[in-house]
Amino acid sequence: MRAHRLALSAALAAVLSLAACSEEKSAEAPPAANGQTAEPAPAEKPALETAKEGLDKLKEAAQQAARDLQPTIDKAREGAQNLAEQGKQALDDAGPALERAGQVARQVGQSIEDIMKKARTDFDTAVADLQKRIDAASGTDAPPTGDPAATLPASDRLKADTRAAARARPAGIGPAYVGVWAVDAAACAKVDVESLEMFAVITPTTIRRYESVCNFAAKEPTDGTATVDASCIAEGDAEERQISFTQADENRLSISTPGAEGSAELIRCHLPQ
Repeated sequence: MRAHRLALSAALAAVLSLAACSEEKSAEAPPAANGQTAEPAPAEKPALETAKEGLDKLKEAAQQAARDLQPTIDKAREGAQNLAEQGKQALDDAGPALERAGQVARQVGQSIEDIMKKARTDFDTAVADLQKRIDAASGTDAPPTGDPAATLPASDRLKADTRAAARARPAGIGPAYVGVWAVDAAACAKVDVESLEMFAVITPTTIRRYESVCNFAAKEPTDGTATVDASCIAEGDAEERQISFTQADENRLSISTPGAEGSAELIRCHLPQ
């Protein structure tokens, strides 16, 4: 637009200059010789009229240029609108991921080491509290049921949570899923003394499995199943899980994660008599 204005100004100046020169030449023309009257010069258009015609032509040219450019302008505007819509859609699509990233950032505001330390402290506290409840329980522990061969190693070879979990059910403490579980009697004999991938040590509020420990709120089963929301440390990572405990009877347990395929069926292990 600025260029068009400069062009118009230049054109007007040129037209006015030409008009002025024309009038000056007319004024300076010498009188006719021998007293003869000079013939009048051909009539010229007034300078302002000439300038107006020039301006009209320039205006028409500018308008035509604008009409020629309009399709390009429309396409550019349409492209800008499409980019804006795509950018908004990208942000909308990323919304859940960004929100989750914010939650994770808040969750791990502390270092992983601090989170793991707290999880371990919560785990140990829960086991100690369970042991106190067992020690305070009156009466004689119920005799073990299930496979009599499914015995654990000697108590002095077991971890604190294993001893507490194995004693809790016979003492009548905690939901039915509480106990020490393995795939068979031979695996029960290896708990805490040999490497096992398929086993579980479960107190009312904790579960320890191969390379993972979790804390959760105790929950009584409904129709043989209890699903808990657990905070876990698994292979050095902190994560939230749902864990389901399903029992066909007192001595059989399946552990699964809702939405994941498969579950492990385990049998109850008990302390040696």
